[in-house]
Amino acid sequence: MQETVADQRFREIYGAYQRQVLAYFLRRTDATSARDGAAETFLVAWRRIDDLPSDDRTLPWLYGVSRRVLANQRRSRDRYVALGQKLTHVGPETDHSPEVVVLRRAEDKEMLDAVAHLRPEDREIIRLAVWEELPHAQIGEVIGTSAHAITQRLHRITKQLARDLQRPHEGRFRRIGSSGGGGSQ
Repeated sequence: MQETVADQRFREIYGAYQRQVLAYFLRRTDATSARDGAAETFLVAWRRIDDLPSDDRTLPWLYGVSRRVLANQRRSRDRYVALGQKLTHVGPETDHSPEVVVLRRAEDKEMLDAVAHLRPEDREIIRLAVWEELPHAQIGEVIGTSAHAITQRLHRITKQLARDLQRPHEGRFRRIGSSGGGGSQ
């Protein structure tokens, strides 16, 4: 059986980016969901092989797909948990996310709490910048905005995190863009 150009291109993309896509999911969810999410991301890549950009735009495109796959996984899990609570009247389990399991030091937990109080898109921007080490232009491609906008948002996000971590524990966290309190955003 002869391999097509699309088959070969997919194999090259999979070989080049499979570890990075899997790591993206492992940093955000449990191992089983991470493997499922990575597989689904590459299924989308296979189905849309003709739409997949080349060179330095490939990984941001895959991260964009991964972001949507992860959102779908979380919505599905949330619906499942909500249904289970309705049926059993039992509260949700404690958080066993990779962050909580791996990072146990108090300072790390405080930082994770501060990041958790950011808006979802701001959390994703900071994760792409810090964990995935993407340049601002590539983060912009994943999020759907310009590199300049990402630079401004990262500046605003890090200033907010610094302010939140310096506040006393009670009333510490405030979402960027929420009403109340002065200060620049």
